[in-house]
Amino acid sequence: MTEVDELDVNPLFRALQKEYLGLYEKAQENCYIVCIPQTSSLANITVTRKLAETHILKPSPYFKSQYQTLESSAKVVQLEENGKEFQTVEGFSEKHAVKILNEELGYNQDYKPYKILILECPFDPSLKVRATRNGTPATANSFSAFQTYTESCNFLKSFAEYKMVLRQVDENLKQFNANYMILKDYLSEVQHKLKSLCQQVTQDCLKCSQYAKQQDPKFRETLDYSVESYVMGTVHSKVFSVVKETYERDDKLLFTKSRQLHNVTAEQLGVNKKIACPLPQAVVELANLDGLRTPLEKLFCLKSTIDNASQTIQNHLEENRVPPVSTAAEENYCLTSDDLIPILVTVIAQAQCRYFASNIHYIETFHWASEANDRGNLSYCLVTFKAAVEYMKNTSFDEMERQPRLKREISLEELRRATNGPNAADLSSPVNGSSVVQSGASHYDRQLERISQMLKESNDELRKTEKKQSNHTSSIFGESYERLQKPAEGLPTRKQDKEDLGDFLTSLQNDMFGMNFGKQS
Repeated sequence: MTEVDELDVNPLFRALQKEYLGLYEKAQENCYIVCIPQTSSLANITVTRKLAETHILKPSPYFKSQYQTLESSAKVVQLEENGKEFQTVEGFSEKHAVKILNEELGYNQDYKPYKILILECPFDPSLKVRATRNGTPATANSFSAFQTYTESCNFLKSFAEYKMVLRQVDENLKQFNANYMILKDYLSEVQHKLKSLCQQVTQDCLKCSQYAKQQDPKFRETLDYSVESYVMGTVHSKVFSVVKETYERDDKLLFTKSRQLHNVTAEQLGVNKKIACPLPQAVVELANLDGLRTPLEKLFCLKSTIDNASQTIQNHLEENRVPPVSTAAEENYCLTSDDLIPILVTVIAQAQCRYFASNIHYIETFHWASEANDRGNLSYCLVTFKAAVEYMKNTSFDEMERQPRLKREISLEELRRATNGPNAADLSSPVNGSSVVQSGASHYDRQLERISQMLKESNDELRKTEKKQSNHTSSIFGESYERLQKPAEGLPTRKQDKEDLGDFLTSLQNDMFGMNFGKQS
């Protein structure tokens, strides 16, 4: 479970939503920063109003990057330049650094954003010491949702008390793969059967667990995710083959749309010019989707794709920011859903997933662990990708102007090398992407070379002609001004030369240096 996902079980955040709701509403209204120490750091610490006020920050009126606590203006913390930690400055028992583990953006009733930061520990060092001395062992709150099938299997098999439970599960799944018939019109029946099996296995494991683990919400969540991945990873081949058959038409439609989006820029889809940039990491991440086994793995792949895209865009904004003229809004550009959906469309098009629609439906139908545990993070990613899919299905890209010399962000051959997965062969298409890019590049180079040679020849010819036509009148503005003088009467004109050169090179002759004289509008 990620830090942001733990908000619903965090005692301080829950107190802000109930006992101290007025403080939370005040922070939202004024767009203050709400800091939440991670749950493990609050073990055996009583959540008081003072603790809550100490972790709500308002900007200091005196120094940039410094913040005062809502509890007292005498308590000051400073955000370090790297943006990854706070340093206590005044009002605390001692100075120390507090790492920022994660960040979430919320919106108040006026749709203004405010930040929720997950901290490594409380700002007050004395509370950190108390939690260390009186708290539970370090591993008690260290459980997290394992993302891969292998990790989930290893987690469950690490408990000796689960041996008999897993043996029975393996037998049930073996019978399912061998004898159970799945019809594409009855996937809901399959979903119900597998979901019930997962719930029963989770209950059986909890009965075998120690009491402390039964009461630990993080352990329960990790167990839910692991059991689901264990079951779905085992039956993946049987179930997903029917899912692909069911949504074959949608898969083909999306793949066709992806081909239509070849050489269509993000800006043409309405993406803000300043955030339109190549997203190779996001493309490579999404290209792995077909090769993953469990719904949870695939869902985390979608989340990682969005995270990579967002981070790349933020880096792009930072690299292209001009400090003297930038505004605060530009420095903290907030990527909205309206921005994200067309961006994801370009990523989907380049990732060339053969079964993208099937993957979305597979996640939506056979991932249920998040129903009780998700805090909106993973579900938001799924909903956003579903919106991107609907956009692609309902939008015609035939009339969009192609950029013939647009370099693709990543070729199919590069995707194969980057993903190196079992489904790399599925990315092949009638036209080899790598050869297209290479041939396109060589053609582009040859074309540039021919144009350069033509320019050189025409320039040499132009200079010879000018020497014959020149009236040898020196100008204080130099040679460029002399070229602007009308040729003397009786001298031959260069009309034939222009006709020989064509419109493009003729326009270059008429404006050799790209300079304009006189008053400019």
